[in-house]
This record gives sequence, C-alpha cells and structure tokens, in this order.
Amino acid sequence: MAVEPINLTGDVISARRRESPASSRVTFGVTALYGLSRASVPFPVSRTETIETGQVCITIDPESDASNNLGIIDYDQNLIHVRYGVQAVFPGLFKLISEGKHDPSLLNPVRATATDRCTMNEDLRGFHAEGCLDFLPGSLWSGAEGG
Repeated sequence: MAVEPINLTGDVISARRRESPASSRVTFGVTALYGLSRASVPFPVSRTETIETGQVCITIDPESDASNNLGIIDYDQNLIHVRYGVQAVFPGLFKLISEGKHDPSLLNPVRATATDRCTMNEDLRGFHAEGCLDFLPGSLWSGAEGG
C-alpha cells in the first residue's frame, strides 16, 4: 500500500491550527511552597486525643516525588486542582514531647499530601481553596482523623 505524499504548505498549517481549538486547561508543577497558619488548630495524635498546634509552618516536602506536585488550571470552569507533598512543623509537637507523653520521633516533620480544589474569581486575581491533607502511609500520623 503506497502512502500519498502530503503537500504541506503554510495555508495547510494555518487551516490545521483553526481546526484544533486551544485547550483551556494548563498543567503546572509546584516547586516551591511555604505557608504559615494564622491561628492554632486542634491536631489529632490518636483517635481520642488532640493537641493545639500553635502556629503551623508548612513547606514543600523535599522527599516527595516531583510527579506528586502537580496542578491543573481550568480557565473555562475557573477552577484549580492541585496536589503537592508537604512537611509541617509546629510548637505543639515540641510541647507534647517535652512533657514526656509521646515518642521523640514525633518531632520529625509531619509528611502529608495536600489536595486542593480552588475556585477562581472571574478576574483571576483571587481564589478560595478547599481541600484535604492525607498523612503519608507508614507515618506515625497516618490514619489520623480530625475535625
């Protein structure tokens, strides 16, 4: 079976561009991130116990695989979906350990995967994020549930 040659001209390429609409979705990587909480929050240390965190500091997890730190912006729906690995540290852990009630290994940063769904404003200058934090399997914190 013979393949017919394609007459590729500027007009043919322009016509192809007009046939394929540009995507309204953009994929991006999350490579640098930090955040500080405005207030203390209750943090689960078991199914029945919580501690007050104090101010929480969250950074991108340097041990997280880069393929875990991705997001998609959907301009048609004004939504951002993003997933990223984080480490969190907070004074409540130090207080918990210094009181001698728990294992000193709890002072290691808390590792988790954050998944957020963000709605963007029409002018694309701001957004509101809702999401969850899943503690990594094998971590002392995995399986913890909070309010």
